[in-house]
Amino acid sequence: MRKRGLYIIFLLMLVWQGAWAGNDITFTASARRQVLAGQQFQILFEVNANGKDFTSPTNFGGLEILSGPNTSSSSSIQFINGKMSQSYSMTYSFIVMATKPGDITIGPATIRVKGKHYTSNILKIKVLSGNAASSAQAGSSGVPVSNNAGTSASRQTQPASSTGSVSSRDVFIKATVNNTHPYLGQQAIVTYRIYTRVPVSNLSINKVASFKGFWSKDLLGDKSTLQQHNETINGKRYVVAVIRKLALIPQQTGKLVIDPMELNCAVQMRVKTRSNSNNPFDAFFNDPFFNQNVRTVQKKLISNALHFNVKPLPAKGKPACFNGAVGNFTFKNSIDKTNLTTNDALTMSITVSGSGNIELISAPQVKFPSDFETYDPKISTKINKSGSGVSGVKEFDYLAIPRTAGDFTIQPVKFCFFNPRDKQYHVYQTKTYHIHVKKGKGTGVVYSTTDQQGIHILARDIRHIIEGPFDLQPARDYLFGTTLYYLLLALPLVMLLLVLLLWNSVKRRKANVSLTKNRKAQKIARSRLTKAQKMKKEGNDRAFYDEIAQALWGYISDKFNLQKANLSMDTVRELLEQKQVSDETIKVFIDTLNNIEYARFAPGDTKGKMENIYTEALHAIMQAEKSLK
Repeated sequence: MRKRGLYIIFLLMLVWQGAWAGNDITFTASARRQVLAGQQFQILFEVNANGKDFTSPTNFGGLEILSGPNTSSSSSIQFINGKMSQSYSMTYSFIVMATKPGDITIGPATIRVKGKHYTSNILKIKVLSGNAASSAQAGSSGVPVSNNAGTSASRQTQPASSTGSVSSRDVFIKATVNNTHPYLGQQAIVTYRIYTRVPVSNLSINKVASFKGFWSKDLLGDKSTLQQHNETINGKRYVVAVIRKLALIPQQTGKLVIDPMELNCAVQMRVKTRSNSNNPFDAFFNDPFFNQNVRTVQKKLISNALHFNVKPLPAKGKPACFNGAVGNFTFKNSIDKTNLTTNDALTMSITVSGSGNIELISAPQVKFPSDFETYDPKISTKINKSGSGVSGVKEFDYLAIPRTAGDFTIQPVKFCFFNPRDKQYHVYQTKTYHIHVKKGKGTGVVYSTTDQQGIHILARDIRHIIEGPFDLQPARDYLFGTTLYYLLLALPLVMLLLVLLLWNSVKRRKANVSLTKNRKAQKIARSRLTKAQKMKKEGNDRAFYDEIAQALWGYISDKFNLQKANLSMDTVRELLEQKQVSDETIKVFIDTLNNIEYARFAPGDTKGKMENIYTEALHAIMQAEKSLK
């Protein structure tokens, strides 16, 4: 019992001694005393306690800050001559670059430890020109060294050195795709993952991979944190995180290549302390678990390129109603009424849902009777993004107004799509609708807009009987046989011919869908730009870029009466060149499309990019419209 008591007292004294030693708080700054212009180096701020509320210097003397502050911590326990000593330190590091020769002064940093604030020392660094390399290499590293050369610790410990440079096996990014041989219009899922065995931070995309020939959709959205998991490769354990995931829909067939993506990150390298002591306790407590420092280096990561061989859709069995829909879809149809009166409106709804290129699906063609006044369908789309790809629901609402009474028939509407799973075309068809229209009470309907809003009912009453005086003619003056008589007799026939010509002209104009789309192309594009501007004000950058892209692609689709699924950058260039559009206008249009795709993922000022993209898109459409008139 007596020995046990003495042992407990001895341990308490050791703990008290270590705790007393920890009360001496130091907060120091260190860096190289001499560097070369253009050289990158570290500035370290180290405190020997658990500090909080670190505030970096307000003045770095004109140095360019590349990274920081990066935080790391280390602890160690030592037994020297039977005495225990323990230490704990936190390090805040900056990676900086000297831009020009001269003397630089870096102000102090501050930190709070146990409620008290501490200030670091001021650093003075001499930046040499490029031809002074030899003197810079001979300069001191700037790391504090103990002046007590007689202690055993200073005799046994060598200067800290890195365990080695960061290799491509320590951290790398890899691009994978679930299908390298998709059909035209079939979505493929591309995933970019980072594999690392060392701590990394400050990931920033340096070069976004271009998706020429593809329509892309981001599947990760605005996630601020990355989902991580562990994976073993060749016997080595990696931390894996998905940094980017997209659904790509090919817009052209043949061999396509996605260029590598480049990003920069800060990698924390562990620096071990070497000891020549024969003391087994020193060897144990110098293990990296107890004694380690961290050095942060910049690493550039480049992914692999992806190669695709896009297959054309089978020509065999392709139905006439196929308009480019590729995926797995379901089809629903409904009509709100089949019995109505003249000038009363009916609505037919068609809903397409499923997974695939649902955003690129065009409105099915509905053939209403010729006595019905019809308008462009109202289209609403709801998109769902998940790890498996893009899915959603697209609804088309058709408005029609019968102008005459009678019994009419609306023929079945067909929707066709290609399903890559079974490699077959599928055809959905609505049933035949029989519409009974009764004569109304004489109210008229005026349809004034194209978005199915603003129908106004105008009633007309019986006019009052006209009272005298009248312009009477003499009884013996006869109109019959005069020139005026024959002119008036021919006037109804002339008016009838003019009405027929006008009616045929209007009918041809309505039947010419291509001409209608061509004329409304600019109007629809401006409407989308207005909606995009609203998204910009709300700060919804994802919806903003989608609307801007739809405005530009939709303008070309309507202007040349082509399906969006058949459009690509090369197709747009060829179409504009065929119309003899100037090279400058073509370049502005193509550059704007590329800038939209780049701005979706590039870091930087979001509001500034959105404003620039909006201005470029408006300018591109105006220039193209002038050239295509």
